[in-house]
Amino acid sequence: MALTCSASERPICRGRVLVRCSSGCSPLGWAPGDASLRRGGWTGPLPYVPGGEFAGVVEGDSGDEAGLHDGSPVYGYPGLTGCYAQYLRCPVEQLAPIPAGLPIADAAAAPIDALTAEQGLTDVLGISAGDSVLITAAAGGLGHFAVQIARILGATVVATASPQHHEFVHRLGAAEVADHTQPDWPEQVREFNGGGAGRVLACAAPTLEGAARAARDGALIATPVRAEYPGAQRVGWQHYNGQPRGSRLIRMAPWFDDGSLTVTVQARYYWQDAAQAHRIVEQGHTRGKLALIVDDDLAAALEI
Repeated sequence: MALTCSASERPICRGRVLVRCSSGCSPLGWAPGDASLRRGGWTGPLPYVPGGEFAGVVEGDSGDEAGLHDGSPVYGYPGLTGCYAQYLRCPVEQLAPIPAGLPIADAAAAPIDALTAEQGLTDVLGISAGDSVLITAAAGGLGHFAVQIARILGATVVATASPQHHEFVHRLGAAEVADHTQPDWPEQVREFNGGGAGRVLACAAPTLEGAARAARDGALIATPVRAEYPGAQRVGWQHYNGQPRGSRLIRMAPWFDDGSLTVTVQARYYWQDAAQAHRIVEQGHTRGKLALIVDDDLAAALEI
């Protein structure tokens, strides 16, 4: 499950920043996640190394041209694979310095879902101050970022979550939270919204049908989930993929610094326990993210 290499086995880095990773991440709330890729969703070349996001430090002079010097803490999203590793190479444009307000212990849990949430809300849904938005599966990896970012943008958030997560989602900034374990949750949302949601970020496959029912006629529903979309004759669906953009991570840095955007890490696992982390992911109902420590020594030095 994990790829490790000693200092003498460091890969050659040309045109990319070489990073020594303290943490990789097991993404929740986006599709495809690490677990689904492991189950057969990965169709690329082998060997396959899981993990799409990381936090660590720049190794040597590989980042000098980008103003990133040896030991600089960075995080990023180099692609869908390769981050369960002690060393990786990441294109400069797909990583960013870790903001001062974001603990490096949490940083590996941010890039994919924070980017996907921000791009869905701004680029696809066009959310701005005074708007209202429905965010489904709001306690998960993607959803918990989306609720916070929507509030930062000035929107009113109606969310869905399992009952044990309602207080958590309210703390994130949701004005109303519907229990999506109940079959009538779309009707609850329509009552909250006075006739249905006009803009929706659907964060998980099990909520797609309910999202369509909760939306008003002509609503726009954005989702990173690939599926057959219900109610397409009545509402507009827009599938999108969060793009790995270091510039967008930099844009979000002030939000991390002032505390308006935070990362919830439900649990951390050592790389030897990656299989157990995947079992937890597959059970669902997780709060925030799971993180994987891939370099024990560096993690200890960084007090993770």
